[in-house]
Amino acid sequence: MGPSSDLAGSNDCESTSSNSVGDEGGCTWDELVLRNSMTALVVDGETESRLAVTEMLESAGVETEMVGSGQEGLNLTGKNYDLILVDRFVHDMSGLETIRRMRRRGVQTKIIGLTSRDIETDKAEIMNAGADGCLKKPVSADAMADILAEIDYEIDHR
Repeated sequence: MGPSSDLAGSNDCESTSSNSVGDEGGCTWDELVLRNSMTALVVDGETESRLAVTEMLESAGVETEMVGSGQEGLNLTGKNYDLILVDRFVHDMSGLETIRRMRRRGVQTKIIGLTSRDIETDKAEIMNAGADGCLKKPVSADAMADILAEIDYEIDHR
């Protein structure tokens, strides 16, 4: 069972343009070609969700670590990740607090909040906590492709 695709898109995804989180018409999973090696951290209290997102990232060639609690995520913030995904609800503290603490520690990595609740309700809170974007769970493969293509583009243009 492969990643699901919910968004249509027709952009060449070989780092030729920057894609914003949630932009329709961006990169699709099937078009995704990464030019750079990437690393990611998944912080999610739900084992099934954590495994699904990790499997999706790894299938794109992203070296991924996963943890189930906010404190474990904070303990790993000294590492240099290209992407950090944080669920709104993680063990031992809220995902919002996890994101806030990461930013207070100076983490500049792109952080994407995840929610299984209503995205419109949670997005403002997640963004106000310091996230760069927000995705609804289960995560769409095309939405993830947009994020990875954007990071790949940014790596090329540093």
